[in-house]
Amino acid sequence: MGELVAWGLGLGLGYTVRNSLTGWRRILFCVIAVILLGSLITFLSGELLAEPWLVLLDIGQVAVAAVIGAFALPRGLHWAERFARSGAR
Repeated sequence: MGELVAWGLGLGLGYTVRNSLTGWRRILFCVIAVILLGSLITFLSGELLAEPWLVLLDIGQVAVAAVIGAFALPRGLHWAERFARSGAR
């Protein structure tokens, strides 16, 4: 279940930060947010006590999802909107 949370939070982070900050502040904020979210997901799921290396996996999942949320998700939403409009005619 933690993997779904990691992907969801990463997609949301990437989609919202994409247009809100510019330059080095966006990069710094994203890096800090990805590390914090990945660590928090691992801690709250209880995996940190059993296998601490899983924190790296969750941080990686959030990072990949944030990149997808920043670049692929807006294009996919735009495509879906055009598809829905063409079907409504």
